[in-house]
Amino acid sequence: MKNKWKIAFWICLLLLIVTAGIGFYSVVDQAVTLTYMKEGYSDTESDLETIIQIVGQTDQTKQEIENLLKDHRLFEYMDFKTDTIGIERVTLIFDNDTLKSIEKQW
Repeated sequence: MKNKWKIAFWICLLLLIVTAGIGFYSVVDQAVTLTYMKEGYSDTESDLETIIQIVGQTDQTKQEIENLLKDHRLFEYMDFKTDTIGIERVTLIFDNDTLKSIEKQW
């Protein structure tokens, strides 16, 4: 009879440790997911602010948009020699150096 209690104790302890481990993993996973979601939302808000500046402050020529984007944090990665310019999650599409459309990248 004494051995049954020992076995039951170790099984319960093992179940407690496994349950605590699963709970800890779940909380950490949720925190990481929320952090990445927050980063994605801030990128989207940044794109929106940039587009508002482009539409509100320029007559939408490529040269004026390039001058406006000089302060953007990703300016060094933007290629103004092509007809498309990628800004984080959106792409500006030009036709004859005039803004034709704005599309989502993903």
